[in-house]
Amino acid sequence: MGIVVTGSLAYDYIMNFPGYFKDHILPEKVHMLTVSFLVDSMRRMRGGVAGNIAYTLALLRERPLVVATAGQDF
Repeated sequence: MGIVVTGSLAYDYIMNFPGYFKDHILPEKVHMLTVSFLVDSMRRMRGGVAGNIAYTLALLRERPLVVATAGQDF
């Protein structure tokens, strides 16, 4: 019996932040939280819910079938 995975397909943006978020957030100002962080690197990877589940199943030596829709920009 095969496995069918349904869900979204998208790009995941994986960023490397060299620190701790807690060092940049002021507890007394959390009600008006506006932050930006500089990152060392960023990678664009194929993902989304269906993509990530299918990838994990493939790591477990399964051969899942992905059923999803994607726009022209994918």
